[in-house]
Amino acid sequence: FRRCGRTMVPSHCSIGISTRFVYFPSRCDFVHPNVPCIIKNAIVSNSNNASSGISSSGFTTTTTTQPLILTLDEIIQHVNENTKITVDITPDGHGDCIRNVKFEEEEEEEGEEEEEEANNKNQHDNVKAKQQRKMFVKPLEECMSIGTFRDMLRRCERSRRRSLHDIDGMEMKQLCYEKLNEKVSSSTEGVLPKKIVDCNGLEVFPLLFHSKNSKTCTTDDGIEIEHCDAECFLNDDIPPVVYYSRQNDCLRTELSTLFSTALFPPTIPFAEAAFHTGPPDAINLWIGNERSTSSMHKDHYENLFYVCSGRKEFVLCPPSDVLFLYEGEFSCGTFGRREKMVGEEEKGGTLAGEDESWIVVGDRDDDDGGGDGVEGVDQSCSEMKTRWIEPDIKKYMEKKSSKNVATTNCDYDNDDDDFPLLSQAHPIKVHVEEGEMLYIPSLWYHRVTQTCETVGVNYWYDMKFDGPNWCYFNFLQNLKKV
Repeated sequence: FRRCGRTMVPSHCSIGISTRFVYFPSRCDFVHPNVPCIIKNAIVSNSNNASSGISSSGFTTTTTTQPLILTLDEIIQHVNENTKITVDITPDGHGDCIRNVKFEEEEEEEGEEEEEEANNKNQHDNVKAKQQRKMFVKPLEECMSIGTFRDMLRRCERSRRRSLHDIDGMEMKQLCYEKLNEKVSSSTEGVLPKKIVDCNGLEVFPLLFHSKNSKTCTTDDGIEIEHCDAECFLNDDIPPVVYYSRQNDCLRTELSTLFSTALFPPTIPFAEAAFHTGPPDAINLWIGNERSTSSMHKDHYENLFYVCSGRKEFVLCPPSDVLFLYEGEFSCGTFGRREKMVGEEEKGGTLAGEDESWIVVGDRDDDDGGGDGVEGVDQSCSEMKTRWIEPDIKKYMEKKSSKNVATTNCDYDNDDDDFPLLSQAHPIKVHVEEGEMLYIPSLWYHRVTQTCETVGVNYWYDMKFDGPNWCYFNFLQNLKKV
């Protein structure tokens, strides 16, 4: 062992400290439990891949120090491709984030109607601000075999199995949007309108209502429609984005067969020594590609994220940035699918540039009487709410580094106008390669994506609520209100 501050780290590991994340394999440097760092060789594999290289005592069980590398195809070999998993599905890869949704208003009085018409001079802004609202939108969850998940994940990736010529993920995504635009233009006599986006550049989808006890949704006209089955995704011209990101201890529950192979250690011993909170509360597996993104958020856990294959990209902000990140309370909704309703073609379809099959279903509780007074929402039920961060910190970082950010088919609002305090935040971008582990301290904000098909596993250790960090964070949150 080599002592790093109060953390006992096995001697085969090396530590990288932020903000530059430089590795110091031969020095004994102080690593505070609340400072992010990268740890190399934290999980190692023996030659026959039968078990992890970390024993319960924290020493390696073999002489090798090769990091554990595990791809999606190798996982399927261990668990069988028919193993059922629960997958997150979104139209654009942005689930669990704040985005605008649109709804139709009731008929207005004549004077108000004329005033609205006078304000709508720009055809691109044909959806009035009063018809949109911000919501925390969660991904659609569907159960499918891990083999089907793999096939859907790779539909828009560069693959030797397909006859595509050197097209990367972003170019393929653009081709998908071109297909959508061709479809829209053919239905609007060759006129290609711009898609309607919010301040984060995310497309605006229609909001429908349902209750937690019903599988149907209700449109503004009172028409009930039922959600589509997951099979409808397989024939989509524009493939949806799939992401395996269960946060419910999925490696020890849904994928217990994989966990039983002992490829992954049941705990990280030096983490238990550092945090003094016992074994991990959860061990989660993450599988996705560059099309999926987890928006900026915080966890009440000490987080150790290990990249088994691929490459992860994190944007980190310290807890003290809570004053600048615009964390607020938002109503909740969930992505859903619908079939085209009878007569919808004659009515002109949906908003220009919008995928007709995707909707956002508002989460409401029938058992809780009375609404919250939000315009455009049925007051017979109350809305479920959560706290989340609205702006996309990476988008701000890109605009800050270059004034000429590409905005093809989108008109982004000015972040400086919408979120002026964001310039005071302290974001750090970190790339974590396969075989490396990133320590994300509790309450640190993080935005996560991948640069390619990536498999990762994370260990959540409960944070200490009786320490000064929790008190200081709550003090800053209250200071923000003042």
